Formats: sequence, C-alpha cells, structure tokens
Amino acid sequence: MKDIKPEMHDIGKLIDSSIIKHNFENYPDGLKDVPPIKMNPVWEGILQHHCTERDKEYPKSFETLVLSIADSVASATSRHIEVRGKSPRYNTYKLWNPPRSNFHKLSEVINKDATNPKWIAKIVEFVNRNPSVKEFFETFGEYLKVRAEDATPGANITSLWTHSNLTARLYNFLYDYLEKVDDKWFEITTKDKIRAYIHRIKEETKIKIVKIKINFPQRPVRIRDLNVFDALEEVKRKILKEYPNNVIFVGFTELLLILPLNEKLDKIKEIVSQYGFWFEYVERIQNLDQPYPDPDRTMRLINKMQKILYKKLEEKFRKTIPKVPLNKREEVKESIKKSVFEKEPEAKKIAELWKQYHEELEEGVYKKGSVYGDFPSQIDPPICEICQLKQATEKWVDEESGIVEKLCTVCFNIRKRGSKFPKLDEWEKEGADRILWIRIDLDTDELINVLEELYTEYLRNLGVKEPEKRAEIRFSVLSEFNLDYREFLDEFRNKLLEKFGEDSFQQILKEFVSVRIKNLRDIHLVLKIFDEAFTKFFPKFKEVSSPIKLGIVCSNIKYPFLESWRILSDLKYDVHVSVIGKGEIKLSMQQLTSFLRIKIKEKALLHKLAAISEISEKLAEITLYDQNDRDYREYEPLRKAVKKFGFQNVLTYAKIMGG
Repeated sequence: MKDIKPEMHDIGKLIDSSIIKHNFENYPDGLKDVPPIKMNPVWEGILQHHCTERDKEYPKSFETLVLSIADSVASATSRHIEVRGKSPRYNTYKLWNPPRSNFHKLSEVINKDATNPKWIAKIVEFVNRNPSVKEFFETFGEYLKVRAEDATPGANITSLWTHSNLTARLYNFLYDYLEKVDDKWFEITTKDKIRAYIHRIKEETKIKIVKIKINFPQRPVRIRDLNVFDALEEVKRKILKEYPNNVIFVGFTELLLILPLNEKLDKIKEIVSQYGFWFEYVERIQNLDQPYPDPDRTMRLINKMQKILYKKLEEKFRKTIPKVPLNKREEVKESIKKSVFEKEPEAKKIAELWKQYHEELEEGVYKKGSVYGDFPSQIDPPICEICQLKQATEKWVDEESGIVEKLCTVCFNIRKRGSKFPKLDEWEKEGADRILWIRIDLDTDELINVLEELYTEYLRNLGVKEPEKRAEIRFSVLSEFNLDYREFLDEFRNKLLEKFGEDSFQQILKEFVSVRIKNLRDIHLVLKIFDEAFTKFFPKFKEVSSPIKLGIVCSNIKYPFLESWRILSDLKYDVHVSVIGKGEIKLSMQQLTSFLRIKIKEKALLHKLAAISEISEKLAEITLYDQNDRDYREYEPLRKAVKKFGFQNVLTYAKIMGG
C-alpha cells in the first residue's frame, strides 16, 4: 500500500486556481523560479484524485482510485448547486455562525498572496519532501481552517481542514472495504472506463451507517459512584481504538459509525458489556454516494413534520379560539384539529413517511434495537445494589459509616478504581454547601433538523430553486460542526476555570463539570459565561431552535447525586437550572440573554420577595402586583420580567440574585 497521505490531496486549493489547477496537472505552466515536482506517493494522490471529463490526470492505481471516491463522499454536497451571477466564496459559510462578509479572492481568506510564485514554491517544496501528516497540519492548518473546501456559493459550507480529515478517514475505511484492483488494469484501461468504474462503485457499494447510544444501569447515588463516567469515557476510547477509521462522531453517550455492510456489532457489545453497560442502536443500509449521517432519518423526519403540524395548530388556536364563544370552543378546536391533521401538506408527508418506515423495516434496510451483555437466566440473591442486574458477590464497606454494600464484580471493580475526581472528594470532606453540577447536551437529530433549516435559508437567499430539496446534510457538515462544538466546550470550560479557579473546578467529562460556588449569585455568572460562549459559536441557533441544551443543578455536596442526575440525564429545556430547595428556571436559548439582563437596583427587594415565597409563592406573586405595597414601583422590572419569562422563573432568579 502506497502511503499517499490522503489528507494532503487538496493542498493545491491553497493556490489561486487561475494560476495552477488544484491537482497541479498544469504545473508549472510558465511560472518562473519554482521547483520541479519530485514525484512521490503524495504527489500521486494530488495529481490523480480527480476523474472528470475536464481533467487530464486521473487515477492510475488502486490507491488513487480509492482516494477519488473518498474525496467525493467527503464533499459537502452530492449535487451541483447552480447559482447565477455569484462570484466564488472562498471563506467557509458555517451554517450556525455565518461570516459577516464573503471573500471572493483566495488571498483575502488565507492572508497570503495565493498567486505569488514564492507561496506556490513553498507548497511544492513541502510536498517534494514527502512530509508527515502532522507536519502538514502544523504548517498549513491555519489556512485549511478558513478556506472553504468548495468555493461555489451554496457549497462553501465546510472547510478544507474538515474535508482533508474526513477524506483520510473514509479513504482508510474504503481501502480495506472495496475490492482490490491490480495496478496492471490501470495500465491498459482508458480514463473513461476508470471513470465509469468509479461511478458504478459509488452507486452500487452498500455501507451501513450505525448510531449507538451507550447506557449504564449503574445508579450513581453518591460521589464515589461517579467513577461510572470515567468508565463511560474508557468505553468510548476503546471503541475508537477498535474502529479508528469508522467513527465519524462522538457525543456524550452516542457514537456514529460507518461500517461494512456485513459488519456486526459484536465487538462493540464485547467492549460495552465488560463494564456492565448496554447500548441501543439504529442502523441503515445506504449507497456509498448517499452518506447521510442519520440512520434514523425517516423517524427524524416524521418527528420534524409533527412538530411543524403542532406549531400550525397552536397558531390557529391562538388566532381563532379567543373570538369563539365559550360554549363553542371545544367544537371549533376539534374542527381545527381535523383540518390541520388531515389537510396540511405535512400531514400527507407524515403518512408517506410512515409507509416508508414500515417498508424499510420489512426490507431490512433499517433496523433498530438494544444489545445487552450475556445475563444468566436466573439471578440468585443478593442482587447488586448499584446495577440491580447481577448477583452481588462482593462487599463494599464504607470507611466512615461502616455501611456494607453488596455489589456485583463489575460494579465493585468500577468502585475500586479509586477516586478519579479528587476535587469532589475534597469538597465532600469539607462538606461543601453549594456545588453546581453542569452538563451540556447535544441532540444530534435536532441538530440535523436545524442545520437543514439553516442550509435551506442560505440557499434560498442565494436564489437557488427548491432549496429545501438541495439542503442535504452530509458527514462533512456534521464534522465541521463538531470542530466548533469541541472548541465551544473548551472555551466554556476555560472560562469557568478562569473565574472560579482550579480549586473550585472539577471536570468529569468534556460535557459534564462541577463547580464549587460561594454564593447563589454565581449561578448568574455561569449562565452568563455559557451565553457568551454560545452566542460566539452558534448565533444562528438563537434564531431558530437550539440542539444544544444546558443543565445546572445546585445542591449541597451531601445531596444524593442520583437526584441531580435524574434532571441532568434527560434535559427537556434549552436551559434548565434547578436550585435544590429554592426553585427552577426553564428557558429557551432565545430567552437566555434577555433573562440575564433583568436588573433590580435594590437587592433588599429580592430578599423580601424570596422571604415571602418561603411562606407562600402565591403570596409572593400577589405582593409583586399589590399597588398598596410600598415597593410596588420598584418591582416594575420584575413585573415586566414575569410577563416575559413567567413567575416561577423570575422568582427563582430573585432567590439566586438575593444570594
């Protein structure tokens, strides 16, 4: 196998295409003072990774044939997007964070003169050395991240950085998966036949897209049980090691993989079951030229259509029902429901999708289920007190209380790992009064829904006909998003560290941290840090809906963690803050910025309202609107906030800001 280093195949896109084609087939084309190409495997990949009518060069080995296919599968779009009268856009248009302006010259994007022979010579000399992939990204990474993979307006939605990495991963996967072709065949075969062969491979090769969600039966009741999250991270690392070229996306408990058609999930089962975990899976068989990243695509679209229908229903209720006499309202509601659920185009689409869903199940194109480890047909008591799925054969004695717990071997070994989160142990010994458990969640189905909506909007603004039919989200866009999502998590983490210090911060997972706070007002600070980072990375999500959710639980360190985890493990609101014993805040992401701007000059008013609510929340609400109360005028900002955000949210806010 030639080491063509597929990551470098598009390095020519850092050169102005009016001077040199990105596959270098016209190099040096009259350029002076530039070095000659010293042929090596990397150059073969660069020169031969295209196979179109207009290209002079084409694949002449199995390696470059596979590279050509991987390059196509890793592209942002599968269909040509035709936009008339629009100049190329060399900067990446991130759907969730679009650029403020478009750059029509490559040099403006990479901040280098892309026509300068010295720049071109630097690139040629670099490739002539047959450098490592690490050197490639270290030398040109900053340019790859800003240069769009495809400068066609509407197709410029992923960066060259993302495309380079994804192409390499797909190349490694396809090299092992596709039927090998002897180099002698390329010597006697024409470009047209090779092109036809590539087309046939993409159309006829079947792959399996699988999404798995790892679940752990262990109930993390106490701080020491949080080792289960360390075990979860270990499971994901092992899967990545086993499938280095197959894993496309990794979330909190989810992984998205591209697998050979006949690949079973036995290896994943073996890894996951070692820890007593189990997993749910959804898999879909797809053609290689249709690499959609959501195997549960049909069900996702059904849910999406249903949400649209219910929004239409609510809107019609809002406009119609207030005008209807009370004794007629139920009858009118039923009439509106029937009209919406039978006549709206989404209703017809849902019926079609349900039919498609059942056909896919019958044909075996689509499959879903759960995979558990091997369990005995009968479990003799005592049963493990943590997972409750196996016989307890071990005893765990708490050093402080002397309480004995009966555990199975798996749960005992996880507990026996020792503390992986030392700050939590310190806080527990000190009896920390206020701890924040902070978790960020990403709903990948909702992410694809939102990205489709934003892509449709972008194409519509460009004047593309039927944009909703062309706004397909492929692996490349998901990979591009993941790059920013990881940076967002890092920034949020680093800002928390900066504000609270290392002694008051404990990372559990990348998306799950704990912070020790001194005052309830610190919750406002955490929300502000999150909001600023979110707005910086994902401003467009505030215009539509957010696939990212934030959960915060504030409690005493001794408070059973299981109760906090019940909230954090299933976040139903964009922003959900639960202050144990005080109240909750439930907001949409669109509301967060303005909610944090609620201002009360006199802190005493917040203390007063919070104190009254301890007696009766209803009394606190009455006080807020009591014109005879001496503080009535000062409560005006809170009354406005209640109208906008709801009384419960504002009351909890008052308790937080009151300290």
